[in-house]
Amino acid sequence: MLPIVIYPLVKQIFHNAVKNNMKENFTQFKGYIKITKRKVPKWVKIFELVGLYDLAKKFGKVVSVDCYENVFCNSGRYSILDRMAGLNEGHLLYLALGNGTAEPLVTDTKLVNETFRKLITTKARDGLFVRTSTYLATDEANGTHTEIGLFGGSNATSTKDSGALFTHASINISKASNESLTIDYDIEALIT
Repeated sequence: MLPIVIYPLVKQIFHNAVKNNMKENFTQFKGYIKITKRKVPKWVKIFELVGLYDLAKKFGKVVSVDCYENVFCNSGRYSILDRMAGLNEGHLLYLALGNGTAEPLVTDTKLVNETFRKLITTKARDGLFVRTSTYLATDEANGTHTEIGLFGGSNATSTKDSGALFTHASINISKASNESLTIDYDIEALIT
C-alpha cells in the first residue's frame, strides 16, 4: 500500500524538478557592457556627421573604459519566446540611457527615467553571444547617465519607453560635447 502512495508523490517531485531545471536553463542570459569614452578633436566631427564611426574612433583618444553587467528582463524573454512562436519579435533595435537610480530588476519593463535613445549601430551573433555596438557622437547624449538598457520587438520605436526592455543595468557615465562613447553590449546565452 505504501509504494502506491509514495510513487505518485516521487513522480510529481521529479517532474517539478525537471520542469524547473529546464525552465531555468532556457531563460539564462547574461550581459556585459563595455563603455569606451574618447576625447574627439573638432576636425574628427566631420567623420561622425557622415557616419564614418570607425575613423572617428581611430582619431579619438581613449579617456576611460568602464565595464558593467546587466539584468536580463522578463519582457526580453517573452519577446524571444514570441519570436519562437512565429511572431515578429525577439530582435534588438535600440540602446537607451537614463538617469534613474533604482536597482534594476528582472520585472522591469522600462528604464526608471529614459533620457536618450538611439538605434544600435551594429549587431551580430557570434556563437552563444549577440554582440551589439552603438556609437554616440559628440553631439549626442551629453550629460550624466546612471542606467542603460536595450529595447526591441515590433513596437520598439524612437519614442521613449517603447518596445520590450531586454536588459537593464546601473552605470555611472558622464559625457561632454567634446567626447564620444562606444557602447559595446554583449549578451550571452548561458549553458548551465
